[in-house]
Amino acid sequence: MATNYAPLLPLSVGSRSVTGYMTGTTPNAGSGTYASQAAMGAFGRPLSTPNSVRQRSPPGHEKDVVQFFSKTFYVSETEDSAVVRVIRIGSLQGTCDVAWYTEDFSAVAGRKYIGGEGILNFGPGESVRTFEVKIINDDNFDTALEFDVILTEPRNCVLDPRYKTSSVMILDDDLFPSNDFKEEIETGEEAALHEVGFSLLWSFIKFCFVHVDQIWWKTILVLLLANLGNAYYLATIFIKVYLIDTVLNTKDPEAEERLWIPGDRNGTAVCLGLAWVLPNIILLASDYFEMKGLEMGFNIRNHLRVNLFRKYLRYTSESRAAVPVQDLKIAIMEDIPDVVADGYLIIFELWAMLGKIGMVTIFMLKKTPGTALQTLAFYPILIALYLWCTYKRRLDLMGKEGEGQSATIGTLMHAHNNHKLINCYEKKTIVVRHFEEVLKTQRKHVMDLKSFSFWNSQLIPWITLLAIGFYIGGSAQMVLGGRISLGALVTTINIYKDLGDRFSTILDGLKSLSKAISPLGALTVQFNLEVDIPQKAAVFKTNEKFALSHGQKNFDLIPIAFKNISIDQSPTFRGGTDFTEEAPQGSVIQIVGPHDSGKGAILRRICDIDSEAPGMVLISPHLTVLQVPHEPLFLESGGVFSNLHMCTVGQKGFDKRTTARGRRILERLGLGKEWILNLYDQEESGSLEHVAEEKLAPTSPFSCFEEEEEEEEEEDTNPIWAQKLSGSEKWRFQLARAFVHDPHVLVVHRPVDELDVNLQQQILALFREFVDKKGLEIDEHEELLGQQRRPRTLIFSTGTSTKTTIPDYVWRLTDSGVKVEKHPAPHA
Repeated sequence: MATNYAPLLPLSVGSRSVTGYMTGTTPNAGSGTYASQAAMGAFGRPLSTPNSVRQRSPPGHEKDVVQFFSKTFYVSETEDSAVVRVIRIGSLQGTCDVAWYTEDFSAVAGRKYIGGEGILNFGPGESVRTFEVKIINDDNFDTALEFDVILTEPRNCVLDPRYKTSSVMILDDDLFPSNDFKEEIETGEEAALHEVGFSLLWSFIKFCFVHVDQIWWKTILVLLLANLGNAYYLATIFIKVYLIDTVLNTKDPEAEERLWIPGDRNGTAVCLGLAWVLPNIILLASDYFEMKGLEMGFNIRNHLRVNLFRKYLRYTSESRAAVPVQDLKIAIMEDIPDVVADGYLIIFELWAMLGKIGMVTIFMLKKTPGTALQTLAFYPILIALYLWCTYKRRLDLMGKEGEGQSATIGTLMHAHNNHKLINCYEKKTIVVRHFEEVLKTQRKHVMDLKSFSFWNSQLIPWITLLAIGFYIGGSAQMVLGGRISLGALVTTINIYKDLGDRFSTILDGLKSLSKAISPLGALTVQFNLEVDIPQKAAVFKTNEKFALSHGQKNFDLIPIAFKNISIDQSPTFRGGTDFTEEAPQGSVIQIVGPHDSGKGAILRRICDIDSEAPGMVLISPHLTVLQVPHEPLFLESGGVFSNLHMCTVGQKGFDKRTTARGRRILERLGLGKEWILNLYDQEESGSLEHVAEEKLAPTSPFSCFEEEEEEEEEEDTNPIWAQKLSGSEKWRFQLARAFVHDPHVLVVHRPVDELDVNLQQQILALFREFVDKKGLEIDEHEELLGQQRRPRTLIFSTGTSTKTTIPDYVWRLTDSGVKVEKHPAPHA
């Protein structure tokens, strides 16, 4: 194939001005996959392909379909640009074009990528066009961020409504909070991070300042506003001295000359009172502005929580095992607020206290310079020694306390998730006793930390107490000797106490900073665990290369290729070492074999669930693949409607046709009972705030920890409405959900083995209809109909006792390997 580069002149796309370059791919005209139009259907599909029920397209539905090559494209932050492919499917006759543009999602234009827009022109016979979006590489950590690319304004073609929007996922190559700690992070141990604790904390502060929205300028402004309070604090010190030494000093004749209002002590006192009060109006306004417009805690907490949650959802199985749900709950609900408060916001309190100490220093250097230098040097030295001696001990005690808390929540989670099994085997007493032991262990750790904190909290108060005692003891000599005035003496005594309070606050702040290192270490480990995105990106690249190299005249002819799939999964059934076969699009394939013969292993590879197993399954990226779990699963917080459509009630994008189709599919699967449809209609209409017979669980993933007054929960963890369903009905609901989702490739493991004969035939007939009609219960007003819809492929497994004539191909697992059987005639 040849690649053409066509420079684009400035064009107008709506309100957008378009310039740039695009690339297009011209298929090889001599490709053997596209012999002649006479021998092909309108899609270039062989007319002899089994089970292809061709529908006459209504007027206006003959145009080619243009869509993105994949719902998700992957690019590394280290790459210059993301390559986005758009494909055209149909007769490929004549020309057509579409406009494209980018739109921010979690990735923001100007920070992670350069936004763009343009026009893609497809010439006669052209099926693939590409454009590129520039990626910005930085040294700031992010989880994998996404932006959208959107197709619009088709000309001489139609857009696939489900594939006119795609996401570009940017794989970040940086570490949290900084790449400087790569060696410590790679150990995966918090202890290694504790060794570089304060350096790690400083990197976190820089990360928040530079990378979290609005934080840098708010930080600078808050630090500047803090000086207003410090200046006022210094002014009050001098006001106190002036009041005693001048205004109230009637014995000193020179004091009259120093009055603000000469000869009027009362008037001067009133002015002092006003000078004490009026600046507080400005300080109040400043504090209100800081509270209202300069709040930073929410921004930082939100940034960290969203990124950690996004990271958790993309963890590999090994990473998820390293972060049990109780640890995730603690991280999001406790560790992140603690790190934000003690690791960043505390710096403003420390800055304010340091400013006040600076003001005190100015006063003491003016009044008692010798004493000031001794006192001000003494405090920092003792604080530094204290922190150096107690740092590791504090982190150790905090770590043990955190482990105890995690163990307590883990025991609760265990009891919650296994309540039914515990109840069946009468193990409640044993579980309760174990919980008591866990609480005793946790109490010991809590008391050790509390005792440690109590004794260490006495340091600054005792230093202050001794300093004031010594100062009072020598005060008479200083006053009588004329070294200081009486006002300065009285004020200095108060300042010593105030100075102790300030240093105590600074010590508490520094202790908070050191305490923030423990949760920061835990977060650092969690933020840097492996995710599955690189693996998905590698699979995408492989599938993309496979599809593009297979011929581009008709993407509907690209098969699903099984390459060296291992089916030697059972010690009791060994059907060979690997399996290689191709599944044509638009066919029904039945995989038949006894239990424990490797049927599930083959199906898992289709969705890349068991990616470490030998072999691979190659599927063109333009196909959506859905594997129905064998265990019925339900959204715990959802009703019938939201479980069927996998959505939130009130979510945009659902119209009456969509909901009516869901209702019809429920009825087709024997789930048209009156109570089910009533719940469906109520929720769809928006009148269902809470299902009458149940309280819907909160949407939080940690809702089991919320304090709510509820009746005792049922043993079944499914929603109450779902508990009314029989086992067969739960399984059929899963199939209904899959049909509503309408994937291009539907994979189902043992869908009918446990059903009676009538239900078996009903389900299998729906499988056949789903493939033949390219979807189930498709509305006649859909944007794409007939030949414009992509073929549907269904692969399902059964035991050897299930007999059916619906499949086009049967892959039979035997002791000698996999035997492929092809049905001789199409099934209508």
